[in-house]
Formats: sequence, structure tokens, C-alpha cells
Amino acid sequence: MNEETGIDPENIENGDELYERFSITVDRGQEPLRIDKFLINRIERGTRNKIQQAINTGMVLVNGKEIRPNYKVRPADEIVVFSDTDPEETEVVPENIPLNIVFEDPDIMVINKPIGMVVHPGSGNYHGTLLNGIAYHLRQQNPEINENVLPR
Repeated sequence: MNEETGIDPENIENGDELYERFSITVDRGQEPLRIDKFLINRIERGTRNKIQQAINTGMVLVNGKEIRPNYKVRPADEIVVFSDTDPEETEVVPENIPLNIVFEDPDIMVINKPIGMVVHPGSGNYHGTLLNGIAYHLRQQNPEINENVLPR
């Protein structure tokens, strides 16, 4: 058991609701690559710093075992990443934020994002993000819109 996280790799159940869980199977053709570099392209809202922190605290398992930060992924590795972030903390709340929409049709929206504007809510930036503005804009067009259409 990892003392910092309290995660016991031997006793993890699929239904564990304490952590959000991401499972990734490495493709058979994958070249060896450091796990942090591999995960940065596969975990939404993941930063290299957060991924390294998760590895160091035992919240990343490969084939059911904790790994070191220099671990290189191999084909068919089973990677499980746990997040102790409450999914509700990153709920997208529609906010009336002026958007510079360059083009929009039913399938795509092109926005000129201002420098410095955070894209996704999270890590202390839960309001005033581009996604909050997009949610508001889409709700104005269709109040019944499902939040699953928002990019994550």
C-alpha cells in the first residue's frame, strides 16, 4: 500500500468511487517512451507536472504495480491512472464571457482565444475559462443542450 495515497494495488476494485480512474492499454506498435511523455498525450487536462506527481505518489499503476518516473511504456502494458480530483470540481458552469467567434456552423466553432485565457476549468481556475463561455453561448442557442457536447 502506498502510504501517501492509501491505494493498495492488491485491493483495487473496479467500483471504487473514491478515485476517478483512467485505464489505457498501450498499443502493440508503441515504441518505448517515458510514461509521463506517453500519458501527457492521452489524459485530458493532464500536465506533465501533475502526471509526474501522480507517478511519484503511487497513483499510476502499470500492470497492477507502482512504477518509477523513468519507467518506459511497452506494448500491451495496462496503465491505470487514479485522480483524487472530485469530478464535480471541474463541472463546466455556463458564464456570459464575450467570445470572438470567427466561424460557426452546426458541427464546428472556430474561436480566437485571447492570450492568457484558460481553456478548461480546473486547478484553481474554475471560472472565466473559454469552456465556460462556450457553454453559455451554446445554452443561449439551445437551452436543452447536453453538456456532453462540450469539448473536454
